[in-house]
Amino acid sequence: MKLRLFINKDEDEHIEIHARERNELVEQIETLVNNYAVNLNGYKENEIVPLTKNGIYRVFVEDNKVYASTADGTYQLKLRLYQLEEMLGDTFLKINQSALVNKRHIKKFSSSWGGSLLVELTNGETDYISRRQTKYVMERMGIK
Repeated sequence: MKLRLFINKDEDEHIEIHARERNELVEQIETLVNNYAVNLNGYKENEIVPLTKNGIYRVFVEDNKVYASTADGTYQLKLRLYQLEEMLGDTFLKINQSALVNKRHIKKFSSSWGGSLLVELTNGETDYISRRQTKYVMERMGIK
């Protein structure tokens, strides 16, 4: 694989990858670029905190407001869930109508008493996977 870097202050930044097939290296580069490119601000009381894609465990809706759960706490976001779903890309999974979870922070899946599926994150948070999203989540996680 070759790497060519062109620096031109008059041109917008962009990255192109020419590959024969999608492989681990291509996915790592894509992840690095995607994580760098996302600019989100979280709001908590009188603070505005920049959030990174990797630092977010879960994005959820509560009382018609969108929140992001991180290791440092929960922050309100000024975007809608569907906008965040597009913005955050393949790293996040839509598990129900009001929540997205970061695939990197999934600790385990378990069945609940009622037969629905429960996801537990590395920070201890849990949320239900809706029946409608179960097949999609399992396919994206490589579980059959």
